[in-house]
Amino acid sequence: MDERLAKETGTGKTKGKVVVGITGASGVIYGISMVKTLVSLGFDPVVIVSRGALKVAKAEQGEDLLSRVKEIAREVYLENEMDASPSSSSALVKTKGMAIIPCSIRTLAQIASGISSNLISRTAINILRLRKRLVLVVRETPLGTIELENALKVSYAGGVILPASPGFYIRPRSIEDMVNFVVGKTLDALEIEHDIYRRWSR
Repeated sequence: MDERLAKETGTGKTKGKVVVGITGASGVIYGISMVKTLVSLGFDPVVIVSRGALKVAKAEQGEDLLSRVKEIAREVYLENEMDASPSSSSALVKTKGMAIIPCSIRTLAQIASGISSNLISRTAINILRLRKRLVLVVRETPLGTIELENALKVSYAGGVILPASPGFYIRPRSIEDMVNFVVGKTLDALEIEHDIYRRWSR
């Protein structure tokens, strides 16, 4: 699907909004793929990008992340834009949910502690307040006791902790196959139907 065409034709005809936070953990490719897939499925992604993600994208993808996502999504913010609409829970009432993909350990800690110091963590906390779906695609490894305790806190609050762990039963032939698996699992957790990875069958 042509991304610009999808962006233009999606106005007023989408299945709803999904917030996508892209933080500075390794694996920015997951976030880009998530945004592209949501648009292709007819959703209207609201994208929030951290400063760390901009640096990681340069190192991993060799591209300007902000420009890239603006080519795909209609609504894109930087993490310091605290006056943007997602900072208010009233603006999220009709939102399907939120995925932070990839999710840094710092972002996990902020959410677990209720610290809304930037637009990503503030929006995530709002999502939990509204009892909507929040999926944190944590990519860090190994995880220490502190990170596991923070993950447990978020889980108790209603969030889903989804490590970026590709499944190999799909017999991936490319990096794209492995990325699609993780993005597909994230969509599953948001209860969004798709067919971007082959499910287990015997």
